[in-house]
Amino acid sequence: MVNAFWLDRDLDRTARWLADPHVLSSVFENAMVLTTAVQLNGYPESDDLYYTHADHPLTRWAAAHRDNWDLLYAYTAAAHDEWRYRWDHPPEETHGSWATVESLDESLLADLDWPGEPSDPPQVTGEWTADDYVEAYRRYYANEKRDVFEWSGGRSAPPWLDDYRRDSENDM
Repeated sequence: MVNAFWLDRDLDRTARWLADPHVLSSVFENAMVLTTAVQLNGYPESDDLYYTHADHPLTRWAAAHRDNWDLLYAYTAAAHDEWRYRWDHPPEETHGSWATVESLDESLLADLDWPGEPSDPPQVTGEWTADDYVEAYRRYYANEKRDVFEWSGGRSAPPWLDDYRRDSENDM
């Protein structure tokens, strides 16, 4: 499953708060979403582009409006910068998945027909919902992803993590 963990509206802060496995998965999975979304809107198909999860809520959201796509692009760029930082990759090194996104032709992107309206990211958070998508993702992350919590490169757990942890459904 693909996901973007919207842990804050500040995307650099979000990337710093991602647990180690989610830094890499955010680059890889969201590169797939970004290239699939543009192809859904008429970007020329290519064996060099990912095409997968076309019916996933995140892909449908990214494909609905250029503002949505741009927000996911910025999220993925922040995760890519964090990938470089955590594992000491030099500035000239680019993750292959991100290179695929960067290979997209901006003039072709500008000409695409984006069918919807800008909107908040979808809450792909199971039972952990809220009126605000950041709140939903914090609840989800603190409770469903705690088995992968590890932060490298001097990063630490988000300061809000304990406030969102629940021991049972009755604590929601």
